[in-house]
This record gives sequence, structure tokens and C-alpha cells, in this order.
Amino acid sequence: MLAKLAFRNIRRSVKDYGVYFVTLVFGVAVFYAFNSVTGQSILFDLEDTASASVFDMTGQMLGMFSVVIACVLGFLVLYANGFLIRRRKQEFGTYLMLGMNPRGVSAIVLLETVTVGLVSLVVGLVLGFALSQGLSFVTAGLFNIQMTQYRFIFSADAFLLTLGCFALIFVVTALFNTLSIRRYKLIDLLSARSRNARFRVRNPWISLVGFVAAVVVIAWAYVTLIDNGLLQFDEGFWRATALMVAGTFLFFWSLAGFALAVIERTRGVYFKGLAMFTMRQIASKVNTAFVSLSVVCVMLFFSLTVFSTGMGLTRAFTGDIENGTIYDATLTANVYLNKGGTHDPDELAAMDEEDREYQAVADARAAAVLADAEAYDWDIAARLAAASPALWEQLVDRALQLDVYQSAEVTYGMFMERFGISVGNEKQDESVAPQGVALMGASQFNALAELTGRPTADVGESGYAVNNMLDMTASLAEGMVREGQTIEIAGRELTSTGKVLNQPLETTSFFSGGAELIVPDAVIEDLRAQGAVPDTSRLNVMYKTDRAEGDKLLEQLLAEASPASAEVAASGWTFGPKPWPVTVSFTAEEVIVQSSGMNMMISYLALYIGFVFLIATAAVLAIQQLSETSDSLPRYKVLAEIGCDRRMIFRSLRTQVLVYFLVPLGLAVCHTVCAVGVISDAVLAQLGVSVFEPALMTAVLAGVVYGAYLLVTYYASKGIIRASLGKKLVG
Repeated sequence: MLAKLAFRNIRRSVKDYGVYFVTLVFGVAVFYAFNSVTGQSILFDLEDTASASVFDMTGQMLGMFSVVIACVLGFLVLYANGFLIRRRKQEFGTYLMLGMNPRGVSAIVLLETVTVGLVSLVVGLVLGFALSQGLSFVTAGLFNIQMTQYRFIFSADAFLLTLGCFALIFVVTALFNTLSIRRYKLIDLLSARSRNARFRVRNPWISLVGFVAAVVVIAWAYVTLIDNGLLQFDEGFWRATALMVAGTFLFFWSLAGFALAVIERTRGVYFKGLAMFTMRQIASKVNTAFVSLSVVCVMLFFSLTVFSTGMGLTRAFTGDIENGTIYDATLTANVYLNKGGTHDPDELAAMDEEDREYQAVADARAAAVLADAEAYDWDIAARLAAASPALWEQLVDRALQLDVYQSAEVTYGMFMERFGISVGNEKQDESVAPQGVALMGASQFNALAELTGRPTADVGESGYAVNNMLDMTASLAEGMVREGQTIEIAGRELTSTGKVLNQPLETTSFFSGGAELIVPDAVIEDLRAQGAVPDTSRLNVMYKTDRAEGDKLLEQLLAEASPASAEVAASGWTFGPKPWPVTVSFTAEEVIVQSSGMNMMISYLALYIGFVFLIATAAVLAIQQLSETSDSLPRYKVLAEIGCDRRMIFRSLRTQVLVYFLVPLGLAVCHTVCAVGVISDAVLAQLGVSVFEPALMTAVLAGVVYGAYLLVTYYASKGIIRASLGKKLVG
């Protein structure tokens, strides 16, 4: 008997609350599909460990965020069930009046929850399995690799994770429902409908003060966020976050009373059609559900921000990959000679024994590095060729070195102050301004330009040009080469040639060189004579072999030239990095794999988080609106009885649904515009990525998913009214 009642209730609820069941199915499907990404690796020919590690890292990141996703979906299930339980109070009261004991009512709800959970899991897993097969092709496209042999993949790990998470969610929900029902009194259950029928409107003056305060707090949050620049999660960031959340809650707490007071005083609007009824319906609902609306708004903001910035970052990783891989490999020496250490006898005497020993070891290492570099005249190619002549001959077709020095006389801040140029926000300016200008010799630069078929720099004996690969420093580079500009370096006065070049200087995913001076070789020789050493040396290598084979030979070459210590070898490395000749190496194949892998990981995370948050928030709003429509049927019945036609009633309903869906979205969009604008200025714009396309993609995703829920909610609510009123609807 109880099972029969439970199944009847489910069949009856599917029609009115199908949006909730569909959202659950989508949640299960997406959860399984994205957690099965790691299992897709067997479809591809992963020849190197870098490719395999990218799959593993992507799987780990998706797994970490799956905890958040599970919490969000758990919140959705708990909230939706709680909402449905509350609006069914009179039904449960009727059961008790007819003689059923509370345990029987709890058993009915438990059977309903278990049945819905099982159906959602089964249908969701089937849909998720199909979706995961499609993701295999998306992965191949993002990773730019071929499938060796396609076959259907079932991920047991993803299946067990999905089963475990959702089983836990439904168990908690069942317990929550049982406890909720048992603590209700019969009088509360039977009088629930009359309580729901009351309009709840706050004092308009209190609402006005609250609304103004909300606007001020939100504006303060935006200003704080802009000042912070999102460069670090410091006190300013958390203050902005707290203000944004507080302002959002205050906004929805005060909105209904404030808006109602304004419209009541606008007679031409308030007394037009069913505007009075519509406004009071909206105001009553917003006043009772302001907490959930605030949570929905914050979740929408997070969803939109994650998706838009995620899509922007994917473009950053793949946007300039061609320029970043024109060399087969780049070996970089980040020269460090312990110049920051002290050699003052008094200061050394003041140190404790441990610090003095550390200073002595650092000095000894720096002396060894300097001796090694000077023995080969800072020529990395000569050092590596001497270490392994056979491998060098087998591997290297051409190798060109570029030494970058840092001026102790001229800083970027001098140019920034002279021309009033900024490279970003205040913190970025403070970081760049004290840095000495980067210098490189014309002959080394021109050799790279000729190798890659790019324009060379003709600086003569007393000129200079600028090489720039960063959008962040583009205006600074233009200012540095303005006509008539002169600078003095190493006792030589140099005049601008007016030329800015864009020559890639290394193999990389992201270029780090911005506004670097190209100067005559004589200037570099003078600096060397004064004791200057390169700040950074790069050896760009072109292989004789194909890149895959060349990377293997390069690994052997570096292992012979600079063997790993026992400590480093224990981590799986065969090469021991040193300040000179090689600190770090990047090959074109590694960069392509890493860029493609980051593209895949960020794309999946953005889609995963953005989509789940979006459907969860839309489902919450849909459930609330459908419940509100059911609770308000007596009011719609009165409207029909006093002569309001079908068109007037449905126009009022449409306005309610639009306002209820679009107001949280509108405020979330305002938050998103501020946050994405700051992120764009701080990160994306500096990497040459426009925020327009990611924003457009986000708008399309939100429009399709959110708009679909809005339309389904409207037509479902319309169906509830039509089915209830029937022939009473006229027109």
C-alpha cells in the first residue's frame, strides 16, 4: 500500500517537477562523463610520459573539483526535496488525519526518494556513458592527437565514484526528509496552505535604506576588487569577496519592498492591467526566498566567471603556440652568482654559524659556476659539445646563443615616468618600474632573426632598437623608441632607431620578454669589460633529426653534460640543473603537449564547473517558481472568476517568471563583468587575449541553458494553471 502511494506520488510529480528530475539526470551524466576522462588515454597513442602525465593531471584536477560539484548537486537535491516536502505539508497532514502513523508517512517519502534516486542514477549513468564517448573526440581535438583505434570505454572508477557520491547524497536526503516530517505537528501540516497564502511585504522605508546600503556595499566591493587587481589572494581580495556576498544578500533582502514602493507611487504602471497582483506576487516570493536567490546569484556569478575566464585562458595557452615553437629546443641558463650575499667581515661575524656555512657554500658554488662559464667564454654550445662530442654532432644542426644583460643604469621606470606609460594596474607598475632594462647584442639577435626569416635590427654603432613579445609592454616599447630618444649605457650614448621588432627568443608557452633593448655589440663588450655577466643565456637549438628523436638525444646530452646528483636522480631526473650552462630546458614537443594539455584541462574544468553550477541554479529557480504557481492557484482562480481573461493571467505569469529568473542573472552579470574585467586587465590582456570571444561564448551557454530552464518553467507553470482552472479561463 505504501509503495503504491509512493509510486502514484512520483507519477503525479513528474509532470509538475520534471525539471528537477531532468537536472538530476544531467548532473549524474556530467559527473560520470568528466570523471571518465582519465580512462580515455588508452584510445590514444601516448608515446611520451609528458602526454600521459597531462591525462593524469587532468583527471586529478577534475577529481578534486568533483568534490565541489558533488556538494553543489547535494545542495540542489537537499534544497529541492526540502522545498517539495514543505509544499506537501497539507498532503502529509491528510495522511495523518486518515489514520496513517508518522512512520508510514516517512516510509512513503523514503520510497519516493529511493525510487527517484535509482531512476536518476540509472538514466544519468547511461546518458553519461554516451556523453563520455563524445568527449573522446573532443579530447582528440583539444590534444591534437589521433586515436589509434576507437572503442567504447567504460570507466569503472568514474562509475564507482558517481555511484558512491550520489548514493550518499540520496541517503542524506532520505534522512533529512524523515526527520523533517517527524518534527512537524498535525496542526502545522493542515494549516500550511493558509500560511503560504499570506503576502509578505517589508516596510518600504526600511527596504529603501537596505537597497541603498546594498548598492553602496556592492560598489565598494567592485572598487576594492579593482584596486586589488586579482594578482594575489590577499586581504583586499577576501574583503572584496565578503563585501560582494554581503551586498548581494542585502540587495535581495531589500529589493522587493523597495521596488514595490517605487511602482506603487508610479500610478500609471501600478494600476495598469494586473500589475498590482503581479508586483505583490513577486514581492511576496522574493521576501520569503531572498536567501536562496542570493545563493543562486553568487553561484551564477561563479559559473559565468569560471567559464569566461577558463575559455580565455585556453586561448592564451594556444594563441601563440606557433611563435613559441619555432626552435626545436631552448636551453636556458639563469645565471646566479650569489651577488646578494655579504662579504663584509663585521656582517659575517654577526651571523650565526649555520648562516656563515650557508654563505660559504653559496660562494663556493658561485665561484665554480663562474670558473666553468669563463673557461668556455660563456659559450653554452661549446660546453655541451665538449661534454659529449658524438651526441652533439648527431643531434645539433644549428645552435644560436642569446645573452641577455640587465642594465644597472637605466630602468623601465625611467621611461614609464618620462612618457606617463603604464604596463597594467598599480601593482604591476610597481613591479616593473625598478627593473633594469634588458640588453642584448645586435649580432646575436640578428642571427636568430635570420634563422627564422624575421626582420633584423640595424642599430649601427650608436643606435638601439627594441624587441617586444608582450602586449603588456607594447606601449612601453613604443615609448622607448620614440624619435630622438637617447639613453646612456656603459658610458655610451645611444639614439633610438624608432624600430620595434617581434622576434621570438625562446621555446615557450608564454613569452616573458618585453621591451628588451637591442644594442651594438660594442656596448655588450664594454659591459663585459666592466665585469658584467649575463642575467640569462639562451641556446636555441635546431635538430638534425625529427623532434621526437631529437628530444631523446637531448635528454642524453644533458645527462652527460650535467649529471643529476643522487638527490635529484631520486626524483627521476637524469639531468642536474645548474645556473650555467643549463638551468632549464624546453623542447617544442614539450611545449605543444603542455599547451594542448592545459587547453584540455582548463576547457573541461570550465565546462564542468560552469555547466553544473548553471543547471543547479536554474533548477532551484524553476522548482521555486513551479511551487509558487501551485500555491497561488486559488489566487489565479479568483482572477478568473472576476473576469480576467487568459491573456492577462498568462502575461502576469510570464512577467513573474522573467523577473524571478532575470534579476539574479542580471546582478550576477554585473559581478561577472567587474571580476572578468579585472582578470582581463591583470592576466588575459597581458597575454594578448581578448575577453570578447570568451564572453560571447559564456553568453551563448547561459542563454541556451538558462533560457531553456526559463521557458520550460513558464510553460510548465502555464500548464499547471490551465489544468487547474480549465473552463474558468476565458479569452
